[in-house]
Amino acid sequence: MSNAGDARRILRVGDRPERGLISADALGESLDAVVVESATDFLAAVERVETDEIDCVVTDHAPAGFDGLALLESIRRSRPQLPVVVVPDVSDGAIARRAVAADATAYVPAASEDTLELVVDAIEDAVPEPVEADGQVRMPINDRTATEEQRLKERALDEAPVGITIGDATVPDKPLIYVNDSFVEMTGYDKEEAIGVNCRFLQGEETDAETTLQLREAVRDQESAALELLNYRADGSTFWNNLEISPIRDEDGNVTNFVGFQQDITERKEAEAAIRRERETLRRLLDRVEGLVSDVTEILVRADSRADIDRMTVERIGDGAEFDRAWIGRYDSPAGTITITRDSAGGIDPETVDLTDADAPAGSDAVAEALDRGEVRRFEDSTAIAPLADASGTSGADGPLAGVVIPLVYRGTTYGALAVYDRDSEAFDETERTILAALGRAIGAAVNAVVSKRTVTTDTAFEIEVALEGPTLVLSALAERLSGTLAYRSARATDDGSVRFLFRIDAADEDAVQAAADRFDAVTDVRILSRTDEDCAVEIVMEDSPFVTILSGYGGDLQDVSIDADGVDLSFRVATEQNGRAIVDDLEDAYATVTLISYREGERTDESPHAFRRAVEDDLTDRQLTALQKAYVSGFFEWPRESDGDELADSMDVVPSTYYQHLRTAEKKLARAFFDA
Repeated sequence: MSNAGDARRILRVGDRPERGLISADALGESLDAVVVESATDFLAAVERVETDEIDCVVTDHAPAGFDGLALLESIRRSRPQLPVVVVPDVSDGAIARRAVAADATAYVPAASEDTLELVVDAIEDAVPEPVEADGQVRMPINDRTATEEQRLKERALDEAPVGITIGDATVPDKPLIYVNDSFVEMTGYDKEEAIGVNCRFLQGEETDAETTLQLREAVRDQESAALELLNYRADGSTFWNNLEISPIRDEDGNVTNFVGFQQDITERKEAEAAIRRERETLRRLLDRVEGLVSDVTEILVRADSRADIDRMTVERIGDGAEFDRAWIGRYDSPAGTITITRDSAGGIDPETVDLTDADAPAGSDAVAEALDRGEVRRFEDSTAIAPLADASGTSGADGPLAGVVIPLVYRGTTYGALAVYDRDSEAFDETERTILAALGRAIGAAVNAVVSKRTVTTDTAFEIEVALEGPTLVLSALAERLSGTLAYRSARATDDGSVRFLFRIDAADEDAVQAAADRFDAVTDVRILSRTDEDCAVEIVMEDSPFVTILSGYGGDLQDVSIDADGVDLSFRVATEQNGRAIVDDLEDAYATVTLISYREGERTDESPHAFRRAVEDDLTDRQLTALQKAYVSGFFEWPRESDGDELADSMDVVPSTYYQHLRTAEKKLARAFFDA
C-alpha cells in the first residue's frame, strides 16, 4: 500500500470522474483512510497505475465513451493483482464476459439501485483499511492469499447482472458446477437444484429443437456459440434466454469447462413479436382493401342516383373479395327508422326497422349508436340486424360473421348506414375501421351530391317559404339587439357540423355583434371581415343551425334568409314535393313555431341561375368557395377595397399567400364556368 499517511489511494477514472453518484468526492466521503485521485485520460491513468502508488482503480465503461475494459486489460499486463472495479453505464452479456475474462475485481452496473454502496463494499473487500500489528502495516494487495483472491472472483461472478454458469467438460453429461445469483433470480431454480445436472433442465416442449441441436454441436465441437432459446423457469413459465457459451482450456489446451452467460431478453422478443403482428395486420389489411377504396370511389363518381349508389356500393363491398356480406340503409332521423334498401346476398324489398322499438332486431342498438354518434360501431350479436337475421344470414357452417355498421355522413347530415360483415374473427381492427369510416364519409358526400344535383337540374322545382319562431333562434335574438338589419349573404355547413354565416350589418352594430360569442352559447366565433363608415362584413360561426343542416340533408337550395326580432323567414327550393314536406316536418321538430307562407311548383331548366351557381359550387373546393364568398361579402372586389387579403387570410387561419391562391383558383373556375356555359 502506498505510504501516504497510511491512507489507501484510489484512482477514479472516466469521462467525468468528478460527477455522478460514484464521483471521486462521493467515494472519499464514503470511505475512511482514503485518498481519491481522478483521471480522464487513458494514458495518464495507465502511467499513474504503473507508479505502484495506486491501491485500487474504479473505472467507468461506456461503449460510446471511456473504454474501462481496455484500461482493465492494460492494467492486468503491468499489475495483475491490482483491484479494479468496473462500472459500466449499460450492461450486457458481452461486456460482462469481457470483464470476467480480464479478471475484474468487481463488476457493478451504474444502473444498479445501490451502485455507490456496492462499489464501496468492493473497495473495502479488496483493500481493507490498514491495521497496525506489532509496528508493521499489513499490505493486503501484495500479500493477498489465494483464498482471498478466489473469494473476490467468486463475488464478482455472483454479483454480475447476467446469469453465469460453469459446466464440467470432463464429465460426459457436463453437469453444472457453478451458477450465480442472477441465474437463480432469472430461472427460479435454487443453486442446489441446478448444480450437478446438465443445464438442459431449462428446456421444454416449446423450445426450438433446431436451436438446441446447434447448442449441442457447439459443445461437442468445443466451440463458442451464441443462441436465443425459449427456456422454462422453475414455476413453468417461459422466458427468452440470450445464451452465450465459451470453452475454458487448461495449459495444455484441453477443454476443462464451459462458461455460459445468460440474459433474459423476453421483453425484446415480445416487442419484436408485436412488431411482426403489426406488420402482418397491415399486410392483411392491404390485401383486404387493395382496390376496394378506388373501386368504390369510381362507383360514386359514376352513380347518377341514390339507387345506383346503394346497388353498386353494396355489390362491390359485399362481393366476397374483401368482405363476405354488406347491406345499406336510408336513415329517417325524425322517425328513428332505417330502411334497408340493398343486401349483397340479393336484391330485397325495402325493409324498415324502427330503431327505437324495444323489440327491434338484434344489432339495432349498434346501428342507432353509430347513427347518433357518427362513428363506426361493432355488432355484438352475430345475427346482426334484419334482413341478415335469416337462414342464410350472418351465421352458418363456417361460423358467425363479425360485423360493423358505418354511418353515411356529410357535413352534419346523416343519410344512412352501411353494414359490413366478414367471417374473419380478426377483421375490423382500429385501422380497418378508420378506412371504412372514411369510405362512409365518401358515400355520404356522394349521396349529398346526387340529392343536390336533382334539386338543381330537375325540370320542376318546389319553391317554399316558411317563417320560423322560437327561443332557439339565436339569429333572431341577435337581430333584436341591433339598431339596424342583419343582412344575410350566405351560409355553409362545415365538416365538423358547425355552420358559418356571412352577414352585412350597420357599422353602429359592430360591438353588439362582436359580443354575441359571449352572450350566446351556440355562437363559437365572430369575426369582422371588413368595415366602412356605413356597414361591416361579419362572419358568425355557430355550433349548429338546424335549418341549414336540414335543407342540406334533403338537397334544398337556400335562396334567401330574412332575419328580424320576430323570427327568421326562409326561402328555398327542392326537387320533389316529398322532400319539401320532409323539410317542413323536420323544421317543425326543430323549432317552436313554423308557419308555411308559400308552397308552389314551378318549371326549372338547367340554364337557371341556381343551376349555374350550383355547378360552380360543385367545382369549387370548400376553401376556394369560402375564400370567394368572404372576398365578395367583405367588399374585397370594391374600389377602394373595404378589406384586404391579410384580414381575410387571418379569418380562415391561413397565411395570405395561401388565401390568394384559393381566391385566384376560385376566380379562374368562375370565369371558366361563365364563358364555357
